[in-house]
Amino acid sequence: MDETLEVLASLSEELPRLSPKYFYDSRGSELFEEITALPEYYLTRSEAEIFDRHLDDIAQALGSGDIIIEPGSGNCSKVRPLLQRTAPSAYIPIDIAGDFLWAAAANTALEYPNLGVTAIAADFTQSWTFLEEIPKGRRIVFYPGSTLGNFDPSAQQDFIRQLAQVVGTQGGILLGVDLHKDSATLQRAYDDAAGVTAAFNRNMLAVVNARTGANFEPKEWRHQARYNSEMRRIEMELVAQSTQTVTIGGQTLKFSEGTIIRTEHSHKFTMASIQDLAAAAGMTVTHHWLDSSARFCLALLQNA
Repeated sequence: MDETLEVLASLSEELPRLSPKYFYDSRGSELFEEITALPEYYLTRSEAEIFDRHLDDIAQALGSGDIIIEPGSGNCSKVRPLLQRTAPSAYIPIDIAGDFLWAAAANTALEYPNLGVTAIAADFTQSWTFLEEIPKGRRIVFYPGSTLGNFDPSAQQDFIRQLAQVVGTQGGILLGVDLHKDSATLQRAYDDAAGVTAAFNRNMLAVVNARTGANFEPKEWRHQARYNSEMRRIEMELVAQSTQTVTIGGQTLKFSEGTIIRTEHSHKFTMASIQDLAAAAGMTVTHHWLDSSARFCLALLQNA
Protein backbone atom coordinates (compact mmCIF):
# COMPACT_ATOMS: atom_id res chain seq x y z
CA MET A 1 0.00 0.00 0.00
CA ASP A 2 1.15 3.55 -0.72
CA GLU A 3 2.60 5.02 2.49
CA THR A 4 0.39 8.10 2.37
CA LEU A 5 -2.73 5.96 2.10
CA GLU A 6 -1.43 3.64 4.81
CA VAL A 7 -0.84 6.52 7.23
CA LEU A 8 -4.23 8.09 6.46
CA ALA A 9 -6.00 4.79 7.04
CA SER A 10 -4.29 4.07 10.36
CA LEU A 11 -4.78 7.62 11.68
CA SER A 12 -8.46 7.55 10.72
CA GLU A 13 -9.20 4.48 12.85
CA GLU A 14 -11.28 4.82 16.00
CA LEU A 15 -8.03 4.47 17.95
CA PRO A 16 -5.46 6.32 15.77
CA ARG A 17 -2.14 4.55 15.34
CA LEU A 18 1.10 4.61 13.37
CA SER A 19 3.28 1.64 12.44
CA PRO A 20 6.55 1.26 14.41
CA LYS A 21 8.39 1.14 11.07
CA TYR A 22 8.07 4.94 10.99
CA PHE A 23 10.42 5.21 13.97
CA TYR A 24 13.36 4.66 11.67
CA ASP A 25 15.11 7.21 9.56
CA SER A 26 18.78 8.05 10.18
CA ARG A 27 17.87 10.21 13.20
CA GLY A 28 15.52 7.56 14.58
CA SER A 29 18.20 4.90 14.24
CA GLU A 30 20.70 7.14 16.06
CA LEU A 31 18.21 7.80 18.89
CA PHE A 32 17.50 4.09 19.28
CA GLU A 33 21.23 3.42 19.60
CA GLU A 34 21.24 5.98 22.44
CA ILE A 35 18.29 4.22 24.07
CA THR A 36 20.15 0.91 24.14
CA ALA A 37 22.86 2.51 26.30
CA LEU A 38 20.47 4.00 28.88
CA PRO A 39 20.62 2.64 32.44
CA GLU A 40 16.87 1.92 32.42
CA TYR A 41 16.98 -0.02 29.16
CA TYR A 42 18.13 -3.42 30.40
CA LEU A 43 17.18 -5.33 27.23
CA THR A 44 20.39 -4.77 25.26
CA ARG A 45 22.64 -5.50 28.25
CA SER A 46 20.70 -8.64 29.12
CA GLU A 47 20.96 -9.95 25.59
CA ALA A 48 24.66 -9.09 25.45
CA GLU A 49 25.16 -11.00 28.71
CA ILE A 50 23.62 -14.07 27.12
CA PHE A 51 26.22 -13.92 24.36
CA ASP A 52 29.00 -13.37 26.89
CA ARG A 53 27.94 -16.38 28.98
CA HIS A 54 26.75 -18.79 26.29
CA LEU A 55 28.50 -17.90 23.02
CA ASP A 56 30.22 -21.29 22.69
CA ASP A 57 26.93 -23.14 23.17
CA ILE A 58 25.15 -20.80 20.75
CA ALA A 59 27.84 -21.24 18.12
CA GLN A 60 27.77 -25.02 18.52
CA ALA A 61 23.99 -25.05 18.12
CA LEU A 62 24.19 -22.89 14.96
CA GLY A 63 27.13 -24.61 13.30
CA SER A 64 29.55 -22.82 10.97
CA GLY A 65 29.58 -21.63 7.38
CA ASP A 66 25.99 -20.46 7.43
CA ILE A 67 24.42 -17.42 5.83
CA ILE A 68 23.33 -15.04 8.61
CA ILE A 69 20.40 -12.78 7.73
CA GLU A 70 19.57 -9.95 10.13
CA PRO A 71 16.29 -8.04 9.64
CA GLY A 72 16.39 -4.67 11.40
CA SER A 73 20.17 -4.80 11.61
CA GLY A 74 20.66 -1.21 12.81
CA ASN A 75 24.37 -0.56 13.33
CA CYS A 76 25.21 -4.29 12.93
CA SER A 77 26.70 -4.42 16.42
CA LYS A 78 24.62 -7.26 17.87
CA VAL A 79 25.66 -9.75 15.20
CA ARG A 80 29.39 -9.30 15.78
CA PRO A 81 29.78 -12.13 18.33
CA LEU A 82 28.19 -14.51 15.82
CA LEU A 83 30.37 -13.28 12.97
CA GLN A 84 33.49 -13.74 15.07
CA ARG A 85 32.61 -17.13 16.49
CA THR A 86 30.71 -18.96 13.72
CA ALA A 87 32.59 -17.68 10.63
CA PRO A 88 29.55 -17.52 8.31
CA SER A 89 30.01 -17.46 4.56
CA ALA A 90 27.81 -14.39 4.15
CA TYR A 91 26.02 -11.73 6.18
CA ILE A 92 22.84 -10.04 4.96
CA PRO A 93 21.80 -6.97 6.99
CA ILE A 94 18.29 -5.68 6.17
CA ASP A 95 16.94 -2.35 7.34
CA ILE A 96 14.39 0.24 6.27
CA ALA A 97 16.74 3.19 6.96
CA GLY A 98 18.93 2.98 3.86
CA ASP A 99 21.63 5.58 4.59
CA PHE A 100 22.20 4.24 8.10
CA LEU A 101 22.27 0.68 6.73
CA TRP A 102 24.85 1.42 4.00
CA ALA A 103 27.24 3.00 6.50
CA ALA A 104 26.88 0.16 9.02
CA ALA A 105 27.27 -2.53 6.34
CA ALA A 106 30.36 -0.82 4.91
CA ASN A 107 31.97 -0.71 8.36
CA THR A 108 31.15 -4.40 8.89
CA ALA A 109 32.67 -5.34 5.53
CA LEU A 110 35.88 -3.48 6.44
CA GLU A 111 36.04 -5.24 9.81
CA TYR A 112 35.50 -8.68 8.24
CA PRO A 113 37.24 -8.56 4.85
CA ASN A 114 36.68 -12.28 4.14
CA LEU A 115 32.94 -12.04 4.76
CA GLY A 116 30.48 -11.44 1.93
CA VAL A 117 28.22 -8.59 3.06
CA THR A 118 25.07 -7.79 1.06
CA ALA A 119 22.98 -4.94 2.51
CA ILE A 120 19.32 -4.80 1.54
CA ALA A 121 17.28 -1.63 2.17
CA ALA A 122 13.71 -2.87 2.51
CA ASP A 123 10.65 -3.06 4.74
CA PHE A 124 11.20 -6.57 6.08
CA THR A 125 7.77 -6.58 7.75
CA GLN A 126 6.21 -6.90 4.30
CA SER A 127 6.58 -9.74 1.77
CA TRP A 128 10.23 -10.59 1.14
CA THR A 129 10.37 -9.79 -2.58
CA PHE A 130 14.17 -9.50 -2.34
CA LEU A 131 14.93 -13.19 -1.69
CA GLU A 132 16.91 -13.49 -4.93
CA GLU A 133 19.47 -11.07 -3.45
CA ILE A 134 20.21 -13.52 -0.62
CA PRO A 135 22.84 -16.17 -1.44
CA LYS A 136 21.91 -19.83 -1.52
CA GLY A 137 22.93 -22.02 1.39
CA ARG A 138 21.90 -22.88 4.94
CA ARG A 139 20.30 -19.77 6.36
CA ILE A 140 20.08 -18.49 9.91
CA VAL A 141 17.80 -15.51 10.52
CA PHE A 142 19.09 -13.50 13.48
CA TYR A 143 16.29 -11.38 14.96
CA PRO A 144 17.48 -10.00 18.31
CA GLY A 145 16.32 -7.22 20.60
CA SER A 146 12.75 -8.44 21.16
CA THR A 147 11.64 -6.47 18.09
CA LEU A 148 9.15 -9.27 17.45
CA GLY A 149 7.19 -7.85 20.38
CA ASN A 150 6.28 -4.82 18.24
CA PHE A 151 3.95 -7.05 16.21
CA ASP A 152 0.47 -7.91 17.43
CA PRO A 153 0.11 -11.64 18.25
CA SER A 154 -1.40 -12.66 14.90
CA ALA A 155 1.27 -10.68 13.04
CA GLN A 156 3.96 -12.35 15.17
CA GLN A 157 2.78 -15.71 13.91
CA ASP A 158 2.65 -14.51 10.30
CA PHE A 159 6.18 -13.11 10.54
CA ILE A 160 7.67 -16.26 12.07
CA ARG A 161 5.95 -18.33 9.37
CA GLN A 162 7.56 -16.11 6.72
CA LEU A 163 10.98 -16.49 8.33
CA ALA A 164 10.45 -20.26 8.49
CA GLN A 165 9.98 -20.25 4.72
CA VAL A 166 13.13 -18.13 4.28
CA VAL A 167 15.33 -20.55 6.27
CA GLY A 168 13.72 -23.77 5.01
CA THR A 169 14.04 -27.16 6.62
CA GLN A 170 17.80 -26.99 7.28
CA GLY A 171 18.13 -23.47 8.71
CA GLY A 172 16.93 -21.77 11.86
CA ILE A 173 15.76 -18.59 13.53
CA LEU A 174 17.83 -17.17 16.40
CA LEU A 175 15.26 -15.04 18.18
CA GLY A 176 15.71 -12.57 21.03
CA VAL A 177 12.64 -11.87 23.17
CA ASP A 178 11.99 -9.87 26.32
CA LEU A 179 10.28 -11.84 29.09
CA HIS A 180 7.27 -10.81 31.18
CA LYS A 181 8.32 -9.23 34.50
CA ASP A 182 7.32 -6.59 37.05
CA SER A 183 5.58 -3.51 35.66
CA ALA A 184 7.92 -0.95 37.25
CA THR A 185 11.02 -2.32 35.52
CA LEU A 186 9.23 -2.34 32.17
CA GLN A 187 7.78 1.15 32.65
CA ARG A 188 11.22 2.67 33.31
CA ALA A 189 12.72 0.95 30.28
CA TYR A 190 10.30 2.76 27.94
CA ASP A 191 10.10 6.13 29.72
CA ASP A 192 13.66 7.03 30.68
CA ALA A 193 14.58 9.97 32.87
CA ALA A 194 16.74 11.61 30.17
CA GLY A 195 13.86 11.77 27.69
CA VAL A 196 15.66 9.92 24.89
CA THR A 197 12.72 7.56 24.32
CA ALA A 198 10.40 10.58 24.23
CA ALA A 199 12.54 12.14 21.47
CA PHE A 200 12.59 8.82 19.63
CA ASN A 201 8.80 8.58 19.81
CA ARG A 202 8.21 12.15 18.60
CA ASN A 203 10.71 11.67 15.76
CA MET A 204 8.18 9.27 14.24
CA LEU A 205 6.10 12.28 13.24
CA ALA A 206 9.09 13.84 11.47
CA VAL A 207 9.54 10.57 9.55
CA VAL A 208 5.86 10.56 8.57
CA ASN A 209 6.21 14.18 7.40
CA ALA A 210 9.21 13.29 5.23
CA ARG A 211 7.59 10.23 3.66
CA THR A 212 4.06 11.53 3.12
CA GLY A 213 4.35 15.32 2.94
CA ALA A 214 2.35 15.69 6.17
CA ASN A 215 2.80 18.71 8.43
CA PHE A 216 2.82 17.32 11.97
CA GLU A 217 4.46 19.50 14.64
CA PRO A 218 6.34 16.88 16.71
CA LYS A 219 6.94 19.27 19.61
CA GLU A 220 3.18 19.54 20.09
CA TRP A 221 2.96 15.87 21.06
CA ARG A 222 3.89 14.33 24.42
CA HIS A 223 5.44 10.89 24.86
CA GLN A 224 3.55 8.41 27.04
CA ALA A 225 4.36 4.78 27.88
CA ARG A 226 2.56 2.33 30.15
CA TYR A 227 2.60 -1.39 30.79
CA ASN A 228 -0.64 -3.29 30.24
CA SER A 229 -0.01 -6.27 32.53
CA GLU A 230 -3.19 -8.09 31.44
CA MET A 231 -2.11 -8.12 27.78
CA ARG A 232 1.60 -8.30 28.69
CA ARG A 233 2.62 -5.36 26.53
CA ILE A 234 4.06 -1.88 26.75
CA GLU A 235 1.76 0.63 25.05
CA MET A 236 3.73 3.61 23.73
CA GLU A 237 1.76 6.64 22.60
CA LEU A 238 1.88 10.26 21.51
CA VAL A 239 -0.60 12.62 23.17
CA ALA A 240 -1.69 15.88 21.50
CA GLN A 241 -0.83 18.88 23.66
CA SER A 242 -3.22 21.16 21.77
CA THR A 243 -5.91 21.03 19.09
CA GLN A 244 -4.16 20.45 15.76
CA THR A 245 -4.97 20.27 12.07
CA VAL A 246 -2.73 18.05 9.94
CA THR A 247 -2.76 17.76 6.15
CA ILE A 248 -1.74 14.44 4.59
CA GLY A 249 -2.09 13.61 0.89
CA GLY A 250 -4.54 16.43 0.29
CA GLN A 251 -6.74 15.36 3.20
CA THR A 252 -7.12 17.19 6.49
CA LEU A 253 -7.23 15.43 9.84
CA LYS A 254 -8.17 17.18 13.08
CA PHE A 255 -6.82 16.09 16.45
CA SER A 256 -8.29 17.56 19.62
CA GLU A 257 -6.15 18.19 22.70
CA GLY A 258 -5.55 14.90 24.48
CA THR A 259 -5.93 12.76 21.35
CA ILE A 260 -3.76 9.63 21.59
CA ILE A 261 -1.88 8.10 18.68
CA ARG A 262 -0.63 4.59 19.47
CA THR A 263 2.93 4.22 18.12
CA GLU A 264 4.10 0.90 19.53
CA HIS A 265 2.99 -2.24 21.30
CA SER A 266 5.92 -4.10 22.82
CA HIS A 267 4.66 -7.52 23.83
CA LYS A 268 6.50 -9.53 26.45
CA PHE A 269 6.85 -13.30 26.31
CA THR A 270 6.90 -16.47 28.39
CA MET A 271 8.70 -19.68 27.49
CA ALA A 272 5.31 -21.23 26.70
CA SER A 273 4.35 -18.41 24.31
CA ILE A 274 7.71 -18.69 22.49
CA GLN A 275 7.12 -22.40 21.95
CA ASP A 276 3.57 -21.70 20.74
CA LEU A 277 4.95 -19.22 18.18
CA ALA A 278 7.41 -21.80 16.91
CA ALA A 279 4.76 -24.51 16.70
CA ALA A 280 2.43 -22.26 14.68
CA ALA A 281 5.18 -22.04 12.04
CA GLY A 282 5.92 -25.78 12.04
CA MET A 283 9.05 -25.25 14.13
CA THR A 284 10.20 -26.05 17.64
CA VAL A 285 12.48 -24.37 20.20
CA THR A 286 15.53 -26.63 20.12
CA HIS A 287 17.72 -24.47 22.38
CA HIS A 288 17.24 -21.43 24.61
CA TRP A 289 19.50 -19.30 26.76
CA LEU A 290 18.72 -16.79 29.55
CA ASP A 291 20.61 -13.96 31.22
CA SER A 292 21.50 -14.34 34.90
CA SER A 293 18.33 -12.50 36.01
CA ALA A 294 16.08 -14.45 33.63
CA ARG A 295 14.79 -11.20 32.15
CA PHE A 296 15.58 -11.98 28.52
CA CYS A 297 15.64 -15.08 26.32
CA LEU A 298 17.55 -16.03 23.18
CA ALA A 299 15.83 -18.99 21.49
CA LEU A 300 16.78 -21.10 18.49
CA LEU A 301 13.80 -22.19 16.40
CA GLN A 302 14.29 -25.01 13.91
CA ASN A 303 12.12 -27.18 11.71
CA ALA A 304 10.03 -29.54 13.79
